[in-house]
Amino acid sequence: MAGVAVLTGVLWPALAVLAVPGVASVALLLWLRRRIGDPLREEIRAAGPQPRTSLLRAGRELPRPFWLFAASAGLATAGLVTFGVISSHLVTAGLIPTAAVPVLYAAAMAAEAVVALVVGWGHDRWGGKVLVVLPVLVAAVPAPAFSSVWTVAVAGVLIWSFATGLQDFTVKALVARLVPAGRRATAFGMFATVQGAAAVAGSALAGALSTRSVPALVAVVVLLQLAALALLLRTLRTPAARATSPV
Repeated sequence: MAGVAVLTGVLWPALAVLAVPGVASVALLLWLRRRIGDPLREEIRAAGPQPRTSLLRAGRELPRPFWLFAASAGLATAGLVTFGVISSHLVTAGLIPTAAVPVLYAAAMAAEAVVALVVGWGHDRWGGKVLVVLPVLVAAVPAPAFSSVWTVAVAGVLIWSFATGLQDFTVKALVARLVPAGRRATAFGMFATVQGAAAVAGSALAGALSTRSVPALVAVVVLLQLAALALLLRTLRTPAARATSPV
């Protein structure tokens, strides 16, 4: 996408190109469905039929460790400054031209993919303990990302990509471990709602503070991540989290 935007000088062809991987992913999912069926079918069958219930009641019936983790992930999401806010600073400060923003974003996404692969492997090996690094990474983003030195700011973007890789992929693996198979769809929906609300609030906060006081932004993000870390550690100490950790 970034390459198309740079080559054409306009955005719409780059957005149109996104249809290609979208169609390919849907085709791949349909092919896998035909080949292996539903991988959770036997697990759900073993758990037995789930009673019909309202959305609010279904949310209340989700395990307490899930809600502790959802709160932790929400605070991490709120504290993770978005790339839009960071790139706005980079352009406004004259550190990079506007045309280079998509290229920088593409590089960050490549780094994110590598991190997600490595941490996903680590999660299978050591369980949710690997997620302890997420609040640390989130807290480390604002100070370098809003620097007036180009190399330091790019290092901040790299840290942001590491945190995003953890947040976008690996956190959901712990959700699957904390919730029974028959309730996972509800749990993922609730989890996405918490993260979405936190992202909106965090973006508004970062946008307001980044133009007024970067030190204040750094302080707020650090406080949010201390709370996120405390909730995550509490989640990992619950019997549900310990029982589902790899041996």
